[in-house]
Amino acid sequence: MPPATITLKCDLAVKEILCRAIREYAYAAYPEGGSDCAQVARYTLLELAQQIDAGITAAQQQVEISRRPRVMVKAAIEYYFDRQDAVTRVSSARQRDLMIGMLQGGVASRDELAAAVTADHAG
Repeated sequence: MPPATITLKCDLAVKEILCRAIREYAYAAYPEGGSDCAQVARYTLLELAQQIDAGITAAQQQVEISRRPRVMVKAAIEYYFDRQDAVTRVSSARQRDLMIGMLQGGVASRDELAAAVTADHAG
């Protein structure tokens, strides 16, 4: 049986992007006034963003979260980068991979994200 939690490992810069992605997705995918299930999903995502925001600090660069919303977090990352790609007209494949990799135990830092941005822009 897989563990019930995931340990997210990232620095403050990556945390900001992750939390923004989760919040934007929660508001877009689950607007106020939706079904009870949609409101639970929205609440779950917003609480998760708050947990990540509070848990990852300059001194503590990892936080343990429930494994349950993993699929929604992946969808949030995809949504965030889909919107970014539409504006910039540049693929964000490497940035996506880095961010999604955190859900599988990977570590993401500002430097790795900058390298992914450079690689994405290079084609």
